[in-house]
Amino acid sequence: MTALANGVAGLIAAQGPLGELTARIDDQSPLGPVESWTPALVSTVRLILSAKAEIVLFWGPDLCALYNEAYAPTIGDKHPVALGRPARENWAELWHDLEPLLLSVIQNGETVHAKDRPFYIERDGGRGEEVFFDISYSPVFEGDGSIGGALCIVNETTRRVRAEREMLAERTRLWTLARDPFLVADMNGVWLSASPAWTDILGWSEEELIGRTSKWMEHPDDAAHTQGEIEALKNGAPTLRFENRFRAKSGEYRTFSWTAVPDNDLIYCVARDVTEQRAHAKALADAEAALRQAQKMETLGQLTGGVAHDFNNLLQVVTGNLELLQRGLKDNERLRRVADNAMAGAERAAMLTQRLLAFSRRQPLTPERVDPNRLVSHMSDLLSRTLGERVEVETIQTARAWPVEIDINQMENALLNLAVNARDAMPDGGKLTIEVANTHIDDHYAAQEDDVAPGQYVLISMSDTGEGMDADTLSHAIEPFFTTKDVGRGTGLGLSMVYGFIKQSGGHIRVYSEVGHGTSVKIYLPRYHGPVVANDRDAPGEAPRQPPGGNHETVLVCEDDEKVRAYAVEVLTELGYRVVEASNGAAALDALEQAAPPVDLLFTDVVLPGGMTGADVAREASVRRPDLKILFATGYARNAIFHHGRLDPGVELLTKPFTYAELAGKVRDVLDRQVARQAG
Repeated sequence: MTALANGVAGLIAAQGPLGELTARIDDQSPLGPVESWTPALVSTVRLILSAKAEIVLFWGPDLCALYNEAYAPTIGDKHPVALGRPARENWAELWHDLEPLLLSVIQNGETVHAKDRPFYIERDGGRGEEVFFDISYSPVFEGDGSIGGALCIVNETTRRVRAEREMLAERTRLWTLARDPFLVADMNGVWLSASPAWTDILGWSEEELIGRTSKWMEHPDDAAHTQGEIEALKNGAPTLRFENRFRAKSGEYRTFSWTAVPDNDLIYCVARDVTEQRAHAKALADAEAALRQAQKMETLGQLTGGVAHDFNNLLQVVTGNLELLQRGLKDNERLRRVADNAMAGAERAAMLTQRLLAFSRRQPLTPERVDPNRLVSHMSDLLSRTLGERVEVETIQTARAWPVEIDINQMENALLNLAVNARDAMPDGGKLTIEVANTHIDDHYAAQEDDVAPGQYVLISMSDTGEGMDADTLSHAIEPFFTTKDVGRGTGLGLSMVYGFIKQSGGHIRVYSEVGHGTSVKIYLPRYHGPVVANDRDAPGEAPRQPPGGNHETVLVCEDDEKVRAYAVEVLTELGYRVVEASNGAAALDALEQAAPPVDLLFTDVVLPGGMTGADVAREASVRRPDLKILFATGYARNAIFHHGRLDPGVELLTKPFTYAELAGKVRDVLDRQVARQAG
């Protein structure tokens, strides 16, 4: 027996310093000397002493502690006092926590596993601290099948847990302070942790965000793209500069730019709210596009305006002489028919140049104050006749419509052009709705449009139920000579003419269209503040009254184009006026001084050679002859008599090409009106 006992103690003592201490346990311990230990206890002790893992064995009714070299540092100065002693003596400060765990193993045969299990322990001079262990407690059985003790394999993780907590605290501080939102998600995109910035930006609480994917708040157009990015992260590819949109609690969508990396089955993300930047970039792009469009339109306007000026002078010669020819061919039906056909072609050319001038915003306008309800109602009968029975015309007026100041003739032409376009878009018939409404353009809308001022406007909208236009066609709709009609059916100047006229009048025009859903043209005219005079106008299409001729007054004609001057001189002479002619400003002033009897009316072109415009000639002539009547002629509105989209106050103008009757009527009208004004 003694040899055997010495053999057991020797075997245990041979297993290192802890083995020597363990072999010396005697009757002072409830375990008794090692010679009395059961084979199960001896084999278990030898097992733990040879192990590299941190292992402690609690054995017997008193749960006496036996442990190895790896475990001893974890209990500090409790070692070696705790060796062979009941656990409650040396683990008193945590016995309320440890005992239930050990009893569940010894009494119930359970196994206990936990990671980063917290314990409170007093070690190293009684200093209390919270520590963390990975634990695995298992029962150890005696030879008879009873449970002799609990084998506890542990691994202290205190340093790691504290480091992770510090990192988490640092991350929390960073998340709290950072304006950019952070996110941790699993590989399926389920949000596990979200920084407070998400709530600040989107308005959703953390509870509303965590535990599900972002699909519920993604913009529908971004869902597939977002899912594809998650799949790429699953495969280990990082995300760089990916953008999508999330719906905020307010209902608006915010745009985020993402950076994300996968790591240990998690996705770590940082996002940046770039909503304002993208809106700014879009506004800048729109502004640049609007600037390019404006520059293109200005260039086209200058080109078309210059062409129209020269072309109108040519047309004046053609139409004027054709009209004189017509007057002399009353008895020759065949030649009269030829002259009529030529005149019809020349009039179409004149209409073309008028539309070019309208587009280039260089046509002379004579604005009048008008009630827009009345303007539209006067047009309804004409439109019904023009569009035919297959197009239903509906006008919707607004109560107390604000007045506007507009050139009524040109506005009627604009509405007629839009109506004809609408009819052509409804080959099988349809409905045309013209609506008048008071409206307001705010600063935000005005900032996004070219050359639009915020304020009160009258909206005249014309909507059809026609074929509509796609986005590409719509983007070119107001460009001159762009048309979708068949060759010979349109010049492509109708909408561009309306656009130029409305812009020249200080208004704004927008065209909305969708294929299969028709087109709506919205015209915004600035509200006029002031009373409106009655606009009792003749119905459109009524023939003008033939004016009387001259009463032997003297007219000074100043025109640099010899053929145009010759035509004007011939007409005025035929009408009974004395005519003096001049080819430039200096010659006209000389003729004014020398004329006998005195000149009653100066009829001058606006554009003259020699350094003096028609306006310069008129100013100097008025100084010399304050009672002189003045009438301008032009094929192209220049700044000399034309400012802010309208004629200067008091200016009388005849637009080239003018007819015999128009020249006769205007000259007579100016002379008579001035006489009446002086008499009054």
